[in-house]
Amino acid sequence: MNASRYWRMARADPGWFAHRVREEAEARAADARRRVRRETDAAVRAALARTGAARAVAAGPAVPAGYFAVLDGCTLNVQAELPAGGADRAEVLFTRRGHELRAPAVVGPGDQVSATVRLGGAAGGVPLGRGRWRVSLALSGPAGVRRVALLGGAMPAGRAGPTVDVPPCPVSGARYVPEASPSGLSSLHVTAPEPAAEVARLHLSLARAEIDVRLVGAAAGTVRMAFQARGSGAVHTVTTAPVQGPGGVVFRARVPLAAMARDSGPGERVWTAVADVPGHGRLRVGRRLHDVRDPRRTLRVAQRTLAAAPGLLLRVRPYYTGGGDLALACTPRPPSPKDPT
Repeated sequence: MNASRYWRMARADPGWFAHRVREEAEARAADARRRVRRETDAAVRAALARTGAARAVAAGPAVPAGYFAVLDGCTLNVQAELPAGGADRAEVLFTRRGHELRAPAVVGPGDQVSATVRLGGAAGGVPLGRGRWRVSLALSGPAGVRRVALLGGAMPAGRAGPTVDVPPCPVSGARYVPEASPSGLSSLHVTAPEPAAEVARLHLSLARAEIDVRLVGAAAGTVRMAFQARGSGAVHTVTTAPVQGPGGVVFRARVPLAAMARDSGPGERVWTAVADVPGHGRLRVGRRLHDVRDPRRTLRVAQRTLAAAPGLLLRVRPYYTGGGDLALACTPRPPSPKDPT
């Protein structure tokens, strides 16, 4: 039907025209849905081919992981039932792009295999680099050595409770996220830590306050720390000193209490700390390498009245914000005969 005849029929019978338009719209929508399905199927097949998941499923046995989770940010816990034939010895295999790492596992009663694996070279465990690592088992028995794939292990999203689902490693800051591939194979997704200034120690004495900061995901020889008052332009900057701590080098800063007391006014003023790290910019000082959802409620710090200077007392109430940033709420107070001098 040519265009001129089409439009003559449309003017002569508007009802037929409306029905024809609906039919054509429905046909185009159906074609679009079929095209999306074809493209989605092709993408899934390509992804399976790239990851080798289809070959892995077809090439050998697989068992469901009864338990597959990372606790405390850097400890993988695995539990599974052995396939038919059992085993005398077992290992956990981590493979990625032809690279393979191993960790011991335990074969227990009832045809169960379990493993508790420390992750990360910084934490003294298996040195997994960034990327997705396939997790499987190597079983040794009378019939020889065989590889068995693990199925499942993705973390359920949105769990309720006081702790987060996937906390960072408290040593390195890296994250080890349990996942399952499109074909159901267990894996760990390792992400590198973001640069951060982590509070290693906060010390309040009668006349001084000190903060030890550990750099995570960053390296520097010198660090300056700035204390900035909220709601005003008051900023006081100090130079830190590198100190050897239990877990490595930390940068120790003495809080400028006297200057902060003079700028605090009659009421309470909140100060935040920022570390100026060469090559990484300004990093908020705080605590983020933990598994709690609400640091303000959980990471409590006792307040104390300090002698900021002769005849100048300052009540310091440290706390951590909901995002883990360190805050120092300071209130000058008049001397009392009971106060230490």
